Amino acid sequence: MSDIQHNTARPGTKKGVWNEFTVIMPLKPGGAERMRAAFGGFDEERTKNTDRIGTVHDLRFVIFDNDTRCIFASTFDGDWETYIDDFATIIPDEIDLLFSEVVDYPGVRSPAIKDFIAKHQVSAMAFYGAYTDASVRDVWKALKIRKALDQMLDAAN
Repeated sequence: MSDIQHNTARPGTKKGVWNEFTVIMPLKPGGAERMRAAFGGFDEERTKNTDRIGTVHDLRFVIFDNDTRCIFASTFDGDWETYIDDFATIIPDEIDLLFSEVVDYPGVRSPAIKDFIAKHQVSAMAFYGAYTDASVRDVWKALKIRKALDQMLDAAN
């Protein structure tokens, strides 16, 4: 028996505490180049901003189909509604910048954003994670413990 669960309220697949999230969206004409220029990579500031959400395991943007569509995919802890709310309240300006080249994007603060996302979201046919019972915060805590233990062992040598 599989421990994968499909969300009936919103698209996406859940395994353990993890949820997969994939949206495929059409881009405005010329939007791919403008998106690439606005994005500029995943620098230290963007990493810190994303870490502030505290539930994102990974994410990626992919432009494809001759620069006409974009995939945003991520893996996160918690429920779908909270995930979207976190982006809208913690880093809304960054989200609006990154998605401004998507056709009919209403803005992350718009009451229509969740329906817009659900319209473009697809559920994974298969979803795997090596440690799906560990949240982002669990992993961060374990890494702090490992660092402290390593320091203690190094000091003992």
